[in-house]
Amino acid sequence: VQADFGRRGYDRGHLCASADRLYDQEANDQTFYYTNMSPQRNNFNTGVWLALEGQVQSWGRSCTASDTLYVVKGGTIDKEEHIKEYIGGDRSKPVPKYYYMALLFKKGGSFKAIAFWMEHTDSKPSKTIKLADYVLSIDELEEKTGIDFFPNLNDNLENALEATYSTKAWPGLE
Repeated sequence: VQADFGRRGYDRGHLCASADRLYDQEANDQTFYYTNMSPQRNNFNTGVWLALEGQVQSWGRSCTASDTLYVVKGGTIDKEEHIKEYIGGDRSKPVPKYYYMALLFKKGGSFKAIAFWMEHTDSKPSKTIKLADYVLSIDELEEKTGIDFFPNLNDNLENALEATYSTKAWPGLE
């Protein structure tokens, strides 16, 4: 698998970033399992995806002991139109055409949610990456992916949270 990524011009992109698991060596080592890696073009991996990971890490660092930030990340490979290409001739290694993140922040009894949808391109990032350009509601992301991201929330809360978003509620996006 490792050689396939490199031969085809892909980085081994982490879904759970190594920098998210610096608190413990074993937890960090687990980010290097192939089950946590996805083929990503270098300009994507070190551009817009890295920028989003850094922003999410910033939000996570600002959490206090009573705050929780839930982060769900992935790439699309479930529908043919969501596959960029295949690595190898046997179609066993699909490359996602899109990557996404769904975020839910809880502080005491208040919540906020936001989602991101990014096309996996090899374009060099512009000097200024505007993460707000990739924002959508959790409902919109669920429609694109077919995934119910936060099903354990009370239905009334889930419906309200997932229907809308505010970039102003997330520092660094406005």
